[in-house]
Amino acid sequence: MENIIEILKKWNPWEKEIDIGIIREDYIKKIFPFIERKEVLVLKGVRRSGKSTIIKQLIHELLKKGVSKEQILYINLEDYGFADNLNIGLFDIIFDEYKRYTKNKKKTYLFIDEVQKITSWEKWVRTKYDLEENIKFIVTGSSASLLSKELSTLLTGRNISFTIMPLSFKEYCFFTKKEDLEEYMLYGGFPEVVLEKSEEKKNYLLQQYFEDIIHKDIIDRYNIRNTKQIINLARYLISTSGSKVSVNKLSKVFGIAKDTLSAYINYMVDAYLLSEVSYFSFSAKVKHEVSKLPKFYALDNGLIKIVNIKYSKNIGQMFENSVFIKLFEKYNEISYWGELNSEVDFIVNKTAINVTSADDIPEREFKGLDEFDKKHKGFTLLIISNLLKKRNVIPIRDFLRQELSY
Repeated sequence: MENIIEILKKWNPWEKEIDIGIIREDYIKKIFPFIERKEVLVLKGVRRSGKSTIIKQLIHELLKKGVSKEQILYINLEDYGFADNLNIGLFDIIFDEYKRYTKNKKKTYLFIDEVQKITSWEKWVRTKYDLEENIKFIVTGSSASLLSKELSTLLTGRNISFTIMPLSFKEYCFFTKKEDLEEYMLYGGFPEVVLEKSEEKKNYLLQQYFEDIIHKDIIDRYNIRNTKQIINLARYLISTSGSKVSVNKLSKVFGIAKDTLSAYINYMVDAYLLSEVSYFSFSAKVKHEVSKLPKFYALDNGLIKIVNIKYSKNIGQMFENSVFIKLFEKYNEISYWGELNSEVDFIVNKTAINVTSADDIPEREFKGLDEFDKKHKGFTLLIISNLLKKRNVIPIRDFLRQELSY
């Protein structure tokens, strides 16, 4: 391993300014108030969503508030210099070298990027935490189960978690200084993709992201041998984003055992490629009936574009997926409902929502909400449309820009 201090100098503000990019104010306002609390801050989210940039912006805020450069320690575990030494002992080696080099005697703000690359990292953090060493931990990872059973046992009550998403439409407008909704819905919100002007390069980046997520966060992490199978499955599920998924049918189509296929889907959810929307019911029994198939949505529209080789702009899918992503930013539980020919796309927090890209709203969208309303009283009914604005109907542009209050 090359000199540890030389590796750390690349990432830390000790001798140079660090590039903080465009400030993501909503996240900084949400996260920074917790920086002086004792709990471990956990930043989770899909690869390339901007977690590392947010770390740099948090460091920038600390320096602005008078924290000295020597109090910052930023460890990027994706640095190739650490590649052959990714074990729990690496933390002690790095920390000892940092203390020797900076001679810092005050509190250390310790940022660990892509922390899941070291197995049992949480045991090291827990030990330091319980010994009440003067360290504030901020960690990031590209895995929803960063708080796995073992981790939640070890760090229960000792962590505060934030999910970092690709840019929202509001952020997209701030980053680009334009309101190109079609471009946003087509290419999604990955920050580097948004800032790239060339369509060819946008597509290249998205393809690279898809491959990195599949290989680094799924295939390598779970030692999957049949890589072609899981790549084809991922492409299919993302391309059919918003559709009901039958494990039995997919098992036959892809020639994958049902249990294995279910595990693959769970890995994709864990890597933030997809998110599940289950059937709505107050009855747990009904909710989990075999016939009530779950739906899966892609967590960035750009991924849908890139996996569809014969891509034609499916405007309806783009609308629905964009609405899902907006809801996912705020709500842990998102459901759908349907009976016979009536359907409701999303149910969140006492609000039932249908989405249509048609200028003239089809009758079925109203019918679905009306049928739902007959069975479940007390819900606000909402249609998200292309342009129309009237009572209980909101244009998608307005919906994506607003702060959700329900």
